[in-house]
Amino acid sequence: MTNVFWFAKVNRMNKTAFAAAALSLSLLTTQIVFAQDSTPGATVRMNRPLTTPRIEKRMDNLQTRMDGFRVKMASREAALKLKLDNFKDQRKAQIAQRVNTNLNQINANQTKQMQSYLDKMSALLDKLEARVNSGSPDIKDPVSAKAAIANSRAAIATASAAVSTQSLNDYTITVTTESRIKLDAMAQREKLFKDLKTVRALVIDAKQSVSNAIRVAKSLGKEATESGTQ
Repeated sequence: MTNVFWFAKVNRMNKTAFAAAALSLSLLTTQIVFAQDSTPGATVRMNRPLTTPRIEKRMDNLQTRMDGFRVKMASREAALKLKLDNFKDQRKAQIAQRVNTNLNQINANQTKQMQSYLDKMSALLDKLEARVNSGSPDIKDPVSAKAAIANSRAAIATASAAVSTQSLNDYTITVTTESRIKLDAMAQREKLFKDLKTVRALVIDAKQSVSNAIRVAKSLGKEATESGTQ
């Protein structure tokens, strides 16, 4: 029963992580409306293409790293399976194998979702920057808006680099002994969620920087004018 409870606990943590990611996406989606043109019939002109070429280049580089990572990970998983096959308690070995697969899948899913959010943020900044450069009347302070956009792009780049690195982390269980397999698995689980928490904080910082860029572009000029008349 203890082993079943252990595996169920890992699954519950998986659901909690996905719920947190979904909340982050909901908050990001809320911000998108601020970058849409409220003028009837208005057309947003892009001074440069969206970030697709940069994204594609990054993905190509990541793919190359992923190929090497899969080879290394396959080797570690094979070594794990060999050790588990020698367990006297094969039920415990099967549970450990499922937990191991689950941990690496959580990391893959979470980093994929976080990168997707960052790509959406970058595209949102492209739209906002196009409005600033086109002299849209709702942009109150173009100079400050451009500075805020630059800061946001730096935050997104930092978060994206962290997500890429995190995606290549391997959480295959390192087995010490059969009697300690539960502790071995728990150690990897704790490491995974600690690492994801650190990277997710950078993604949240990037999201907040995008929100700030929108706020600066839409409100700073008006606020400065009002403060100057008081």
